[in-house]
Amino acid sequence: WSMGIVRLLPTSRPIRIGLLAALVVVVGLGVAFRQQVGDVYGHVFPDGIVDDAVDRTSEPAPTTPVEPSTSTTAPPTTTSTVPPEAGRDPAVVLEPVVELPGPSAAVDPAGPGPILVSTLDGRVHAVDLETGTSEVVLDLSDRVSTGGERGLLGLALDPDGERLYLNYTNTAGDTEVRSVAMDGDRPAGSPDSSVLHLEIGQPYRNHNGGNLVFGPDGALWIGVGDGGSANDPAGVAQDPDVLLGKMLRVLPDPAGGVAAPASNPDWGERPEVWAIGLRNPWRYSFDRATGQLWIADVGQNAREEVTVVDPTADRVNLGWNRLEGTRPLAGEPGPDLTDPQLEYTHDEGCSITGGHVYRGEANPSLQGWYLFGDFCGGWIRAVPADDPGSPPVELVSGFGPVLAFAELEDGELLVLGQTGVHAVGAPG
Repeated sequence: WSMGIVRLLPTSRPIRIGLLAALVVVVGLGVAFRQQVGDVYGHVFPDGIVDDAVDRTSEPAPTTPVEPSTSTTAPPTTTSTVPPEAGRDPAVVLEPVVELPGPSAAVDPAGPGPILVSTLDGRVHAVDLETGTSEVVLDLSDRVSTGGERGLLGLALDPDGERLYLNYTNTAGDTEVRSVAMDGDRPAGSPDSSVLHLEIGQPYRNHNGGNLVFGPDGALWIGVGDGGSANDPAGVAQDPDVLLGKMLRVLPDPAGGVAAPASNPDWGERPEVWAIGLRNPWRYSFDRATGQLWIADVGQNAREEVTVVDPTADRVNLGWNRLEGTRPLAGEPGPDLTDPQLEYTHDEGCSITGGHVYRGEANPSLQGWYLFGDFCGGWIRAVPADDPGSPPVELVSGFGPVLAFAELEDGELLVLGQTGVHAVGAPG
């Protein structure tokens, strides 16, 4: 964006002064405009902004030979892998559960009690799926920055159900991963009792990632965006020594901090890193039947993608910012990149929301299908888990922005929209 040339014509002195004053105002507005839209159009104005963010990041975690362990309360991986029924497309109905502004994530504590739903404003709600009632059980709103892509972005329960983990942008805009103790199916204590596990400096307001998932291996998988702006201006996603643009695999210490399993790939100075080359992995999940990791990565201007990977793979590189999906961005992408199995263009949407492979029992037509949505397109689609590259089947259109999906203890699914939570049900 530029002002072009302003030419002052010979005229009276008062008019010239007025024109000069107007010019100063226009220049000032232009500078402010550049600062405001820098994140959107990829201009990097403040020098050292990424270096400053790296300085605000936790020190590298110690490596431990102790491997993750699971418990009986973790999602089972022995669910039968029933393939989708040949020749039959899945069908769903969405049943409203509760109205909540900006629900971002949900977890299901073991037992018949309420689920826990986070909202972007920094609150955690206990929601009764039977009555559709809710109450705030943890309020972090005075610790959370909101607006744009910021807020309380992720929740996860540890495999024992003893601690609730939260991922949010703090008042400085940086990522914090914290946990609080659980008392049955609700958080115990106040936000002041929370424990800090990881802090990641964020140079810009967007691409924070935010998801938290305990995998079938018992480790905590943390998806981190590339820090924002556009096109990854500092190339952090391909830099293994920076946590931005990565998938992390860590073992949280209940007393604070994390350790990195020795079985993580050797990427260099940051042993927490499991995979590199991510732009904004807003939502990802493990198939509870196969253990495969489904990573949905939000694209830039052209492609949205889902990559299915083996969580025991070594040195996974999902390609950003050399590739957007399978589309090269600049020059030769290079070797050893993992291509997505599913991608679509911005003719169909502009911000993918990853979901889950359905392994519940209430809707047999969905068995073995991976559900996903698009924030801009407002639709929900599905592909068979055993053939994710096949053309998607549209299940729902006109839903509005899809913020997230959640998997309940019994394998049933929820969809989180801008104004509330819906259950994924079967027609009829």
